[in-house]
Amino acid sequence: MLPNGGVCNLRWQAVGLRASQCHESAQSRAIFAASKQTTMIYLESFKFPTWEDEDQFLCSYYSTTNAQREAYFHKELSGNYPFGVLSDHSLKSLDFTPITILYGGNGSGKSTALNVISEVLGIKRNAAYNTTVMMERYGKLCNFTVSPEWKAEHPAAQLSEFSKMITSDDIFKNILRSRDKNEIKTAKSRILRDEILDVKYHQDYPRHINFATNEGVEEIKKIGRYKKQSVVQSLSDELGTLEQGYSNGENGLRYLMTEIEEDGLYLLDEPENSMSCKFQQSLAKVIHFSAMRCGAQFIIATHSPFLLAMPDAKIYNLDADPVNLAQWYELENMRIYFELFHSSADLFNARK
Repeated sequence: MLPNGGVCNLRWQAVGLRASQCHESAQSRAIFAASKQTTMIYLESFKFPTWEDEDQFLCSYYSTTNAQREAYFHKELSGNYPFGVLSDHSLKSLDFTPITILYGGNGSGKSTALNVISEVLGIKRNAAYNTTVMMERYGKLCNFTVSPEWKAEHPAAQLSEFSKMITSDDIFKNILRSRDKNEIKTAKSRILRDEILDVKYHQDYPRHINFATNEGVEEIKKIGRYKKQSVVQSLSDELGTLEQGYSNGENGLRYLMTEIEEDGLYLLDEPENSMSCKFQQSLAKVIHFSAMRCGAQFIIATHSPFLLAMPDAKIYNLDADPVNLAQWYELENMRIYFELFHSSADLFNARK
């Protein structure tokens, strides 16, 4: 396993972000250059229960009548999630490559598939997600296989130890956390600034100091420091420096860069949500670089045309029934983009 700094810093350069964000050392470059650059499959396949499997389980579990079963499959019993979601699209199994993408409209089951996989693999999660008491029971009807290569290298390991689930909620929470942290520091600095100015220009040193008890010693030190230093330096010493401000998209990309290490299995649920087209392109470069050169594997639920168009990506179209494999340019959303730009081609050409 490579030091995270070397790989991540090279990826910062790969996506062309600010030079100030990349603190790569000669040692990390040398380590990475000498490393094995190859792809790795961790999760080879995942099998979901069929409609018949679900029906058999629910009949046994509830001892239901035909009317109750019919109500369930019309999704009137929503407490049974995720039963009925993936089977409704005839999704029976997924076979994975270094980059596998789950594509589909809202409600197609993209996030549900990731939720089920993370539940069955036992991947720890930070953000809350859609689940019910039936998730664990549904998970017991699933099966998965890990790659023989990975298992041979880690015979006693659990795949969850090498896996992360990152959702758009995780990214938004990190963005808000960074913003709140700076806002709190800014509010404290306004209060402390007035105190520093008062001490710096108006307060005298205390007349009495008791060295036996240290009474007044700390106060003298503080007053001396405030009088000697600039207000900015004193604020920095007391509160620390404010983090550099970034846009939401840049913060989202920076967070993912921190979370995606040099190897491992990563389940990403619509990671592009906070990002502009430019940063979605950068994210696609990060993912492709990590998968093709750093031994990472990705399973991604996304609408992003830039992620869908990544080279070497295997795309499952969950809008199809049954679910099938597709090329990115065959997908409905991509056709909508194409028709929009094609119909306005004269406007683009006029600006050349």
